Amino acid sequence: MKAPRGITLGLALALVAPAALAKEPSKAEVQLARDMVKDAIVEVKAGRCDDAISMLEQVVAIHETAEAFLYLGECQATTGKLRAAVASWKRGAELADGQKDKARREVMEKKRKEIEPRIPTIRLKLPADVSGVVVTIDGEAVPEDELGEPVPVDPGARVIEAKAPGREAFSTKVEAEDEAKLTVEVTLKEIPKSGAAASNGSVVPLGTWIAGGAAVALLGGGVAAYLLAGAHAEAGAIECGMRVQCGADRIDYVRTYDGLALGAWIGAGLAAGAAVGIWALSPKKATKDEVSARVLVGPTSVSIVGRF
Repeated sequence: MKAPRGITLGLALALVAPAALAKEPSKAEVQLARDMVKDAIVEVKAGRCDDAISMLEQVVAIHETAEAFLYLGECQATTGKLRAAVASWKRGAELADGQKDKARREVMEKKRKEIEPRIPTIRLKLPADVSGVVVTIDGEAVPEDELGEPVPVDPGARVIEAKAPGREAFSTKVEAEDEAKLTVEVTLKEIPKSGAAASNGSVVPLGTWIAGGAAVALLGGGVAAYLLAGAHAEAGAIECGMRVQCGADRIDYVRTYDGLALGAWIGAGLAAGAAVGIWALSPKKATKDEVSARVLVGPTSVSIVGRF
């Protein structure tokens, strides 16, 4: 009587470890492997390749047979694991040849030759001036002797990562379709030395910040004084309409605040000019663009226009 599937898998798990230590599987193990192959074939024909793969991998761990590798390769190819399918059929053909099973060997050789051209490859183009490069594809390290050569991969999205001493890590994602011959250029930028500027821009000196802050403060004070002068002028106009003679004190307030506003704006312009001057004269990284700037002072604003 055939053992239920759950019992078969349980027995397989119990026998795998001892089988790994034995040179040849026992009769009980061989029979178990045959029963599991039959169960796996049922799963294959039902379209449940994931379950079949799990069972057949257990089978070949107990006792390798050409039949097991034949169906294992079919399910691996169906689920997109083309490289594993080719390896399974290659091993199965070797076993079939040793067992004088010509028909099964020819079937697996034919399947392997049909699948091999579909396997996409990725050629990694590495920088010539970098040594100690480690490259992985989907987390699997690429052997050093295969770097620069077409690396076979399964179809689908593949993640390529690379690193090297003193270099920034590289990572990219590519879509490898059937029969694709891809080339990926790996760029490994040098890590900036300690203390070097992280960007092309120069560091703004402290004096520029101080002068710039003073310019903003003076600009704000000028605007406030200007508004106060306007308020007193408006109030004076109302009083003059109600009185025979306008008050001199109101006129003095307007003149005082107008003077303060003008002085604050002039000071803001000078401070802004000083900020630009300090920045322009400070040591910085040379660039192709020349620094140019000018300060525009208006009734209610101070603008710095230029290229920095």
